[in-house]
Amino acid sequence: MKIGPIQDNAAGCELQPTAVKRGDRRPGHIARRDLISAIGGAGFAGFFPIDVWAKTTDVVETANGKIRGQTVGPVQVFKGVRYGATTGGTNRFRPPQPVEKWAGVRDAFTPGYSAPQLITSHDPLFAWYEQIEPVSEDCLFLNIFTPFASHAARRPVMVWLHGGAWAQGAGTAPGFDGSRLAHEEDVVVVTINHRLNLFGFIWLDDRDEQFGDSTNAGVLDMIAALRWVRDNIAAFGGDPTNITAFGQSGGGAKVTSLLAASSARDLLHKGIAQSCSGSLRLTEPEEAARLAHDIARKLGLGRPTGRSLQEVPVARLLGAMSGTRTAHRPIIDDRTFARHPFDPDPAASAVGIPLMIGNVATEARWTMARDPRSFLLNAADVKERVARLLHLQAADADRVIEAYRDATPAASPSDLLSAIGTDYVYVRNTRREALLQSQQAPVFTYLFDWRTPVMGGVLRSPHAVELPFLFGTTAVASNFVGTGADLEPMRRITMATWAGFARSGNPANRFLPRWPQYGQDRKAVMVLNRESRVEDDPGAQARAALNDLRWYEYSMPVSYSAPIPSSAAPQGTHAERIGLDA
Repeated sequence: MKIGPIQDNAAGCELQPTAVKRGDRRPGHIARRDLISAIGGAGFAGFFPIDVWAKTTDVVETANGKIRGQTVGPVQVFKGVRYGATTGGTNRFRPPQPVEKWAGVRDAFTPGYSAPQLITSHDPLFAWYEQIEPVSEDCLFLNIFTPFASHAARRPVMVWLHGGAWAQGAGTAPGFDGSRLAHEEDVVVVTINHRLNLFGFIWLDDRDEQFGDSTNAGVLDMIAALRWVRDNIAAFGGDPTNITAFGQSGGGAKVTSLLAASSARDLLHKGIAQSCSGSLRLTEPEEAARLAHDIARKLGLGRPTGRSLQEVPVARLLGAMSGTRTAHRPIIDDRTFARHPFDPDPAASAVGIPLMIGNVATEARWTMARDPRSFLLNAADVKERVARLLHLQAADADRVIEAYRDATPAASPSDLLSAIGTDYVYVRNTRREALLQSQQAPVFTYLFDWRTPVMGGVLRSPHAVELPFLFGTTAVASNFVGTGADLEPMRRITMATWAGFARSGNPANRFLPRWPQYGQDRKAVMVLNRESRVEDDPGAQARAALNDLRWYEYSMPVSYSAPIPSSAAPQGTHAERIGLDA
């Protein structure tokens, strides 16, 4: 594993930028890297002729001080807006600390730092999703995309929570530029960074109260960002009483976790959870303690305490994570979380909060794409991988495979592996959450079925394929979605659907047939494509073969994209084993 570019000036100290501080550039100045990004990587590529010498916006006053952004095409963009103090130094493992007020006007032209993380991929196929900024513990920044910053407007607010299995990623990836979504759907889009992996989720063997929230500091960061949005978004044209948190993969799990956090109850009004996987449950304290003690042993420490781990440089902490058997994620701590989001039932804190939730049709093909041989498997290969994925004996694996073959007789062995992996890791949990939340709020469930032509079409509808359409960033994601004539119609459908739900709690729009709510009486699913349709619980026949299995959790190995000898069982975290796919 590689570690992102960092500047660590001393053990336990916050990381410092080596060049001009972000937010301190003089008006009108754009650095070379920003110029290159504007020309080749902006969300407006192929949409607006970009003036790289963008005009500055009027000054906007926030609770902490005045800022100005840039007008790019028909939207105003504010980048690198600080919502919390640095999380480095003595703030490591502590709840997010408030931002000090400032005098004068700060420029919000440049994205903030990404959170410290291991780097697992440099594949151009996924660059639009995985690209991050330099990493630093000073990472509590957000970005705002608005048609116009004015108190006069009351637009729906959409707060994006990026994926990456709670371990990796950033809200600043090129594919998450919110400009086009903000403009075409007349909404305000906010993307955020927050603490990840052990910096955001670690159980400390420590009675020092200042470290009492180390278990869920990353979630408290998200709550702090939502609180900033509530208190400040009106000045940017947003409606603080109409905030939707939306996220994909690990970001979808962030949405559902926030539904179980009572302190987030009044900060979000709707949720969109896309392609969740291990989001029914959080980490139990015993599992979290074992993981923390394992980290301490690797670092030569007697036990994991806040003070001792504050003295360890970022790079060493990241190195200690590599090879652990489970992932750092939110923990049941009777502080932020007193229970699991959807086990055994939905959290009471989510009562009345509308939820849109769904999957893409062949989620597992994102993982399989990392080893193209996965699309050329024989029956014996699939049997071995299914048995490993589902923790089954060979005969039971055969039973599951036969159920999927009966449902789709023409499927190849690789098709069967894709279908089983998609259902077990993603769809099964998603439909469970949809059913439970439907007991206490309106729920709309979808299946995104558009197929990408890249790699000869073998990816079909892989994990994350809806995102370039949602954000209108198909140009920067062309390696992933191609350049066909159907991109624009599919983009309009996707944007209208997500923004429609953010606007009213109902995704109905002019492009879709009537969309019934999901529930026990009718498990209606909108199959999204150029010609969308409603189906009742698609895939249920085959998926019933999984009924007796444990629900998938992040701590469970899911490495099915390559054969692994029994003597070399998976050792990495979920994100390390399969990439940024959950």
